Amino acid sequence: MTFKILVTSQKGGVGKSTLSANLVAYFSRQMQLKTTLIDWDPHGSSSNWLLHAPNVGVVVQHLSLPVDQGGNRPIFEARLQLRHATKTSDIVLCDLTWSDSLAGELMFEFDMVLVPTSVSEIELGATSGFLSRNRWVFDSAATRRPMLLVCPTRVLPEQLASNIFTKQRFPVSFMLAPPVQESQTARDLYERGFLMDSEDVCGFSFLQFAQAVCAAREMRMAQNNQAPKAAPLATGVNASSSDRFANSTTPRASVLDGVVGAAQYSILGRHRQRKIAESEQAQAQAQTTATVSDSSRTMSSLGIPEFIKRMSRSTTSAKF
Repeated sequence: MTFKILVTSQKGGVGKSTLSANLVAYFSRQMQLKTTLIDWDPHGSSSNWLLHAPNVGVVVQHLSLPVDQGGNRPIFEARLQLRHATKTSDIVLCDLTWSDSLAGELMFEFDMVLVPTSVSEIELGATSGFLSRNRWVFDSAATRRPMLLVCPTRVLPEQLASNIFTKQRFPVSFMLAPPVQESQTARDLYERGFLMDSEDVCGFSFLQFAQAVCAAREMRMAQNNQAPKAAPLATGVNASSSDRFANSTTPRASVLDGVVGAAQYSILGRHRQRKIAESEQAQAQAQTTATVSDSSRTMSSLGIPEFIKRMSRSTTSAKF
């Protein structure tokens, strides 16, 4: 089933096009997923980036929505364009500058909504207002409500120590993605390359962000395959920077219902913890197997009868 992502904000200059172009490139090249970018921005920045940069296999479409007509017409057009794109794609990502003339119902067409924002008070105030006006979408009881990720972008080194997400109260439950740091690299790579190939702080922070989005996608796909559970959860934060970006909402129903520990750990943190747990379990099983094997070889060298060996192996297994 095609996974649909909307990257949107009402503010310009917050990194929507940068995230969109580089995220679809990551999905296509690193994850080997059939990926389509639908650029609904009139300026076409994300589509121009991909069309001029080295080809990574992304299908690029620079389309438009009849936003000026208002009502449900933009939604109908968006559904048609999405339906066409999903026929041949694993991932469809749409880059859109949000307008108040758009109906919030459009967001229900997506599995995930990414909202980029800088960490200045002015930008966060605008982001909070946008989410407040559309809180009914993210707090909806509908099983198909989108997962919301707030994405700090263009973060300066001195801002990493900020507790801005504690000061700014957001009106909805969301997950906080790892911050993408500010760098001249993003401007230099426009139409030339991709952040995932950059070896500076901007490239490294983008890789963390992309891995977090992939982990969130896994979580949402798992949710789609199971019945939702009603459990009020609060916002998740980035575990690696929990002292910098703290919980920012009061507990309420979340798209992460049924996911253990969603309020305490970030997407990336949970993803890493799961991988570490799987690795430790595999090592423990390998150690157990090695111990049993060593015990069997010792018995064999002593000439112990086979039935005693079997009894000993059973006892050893029981201990573990």
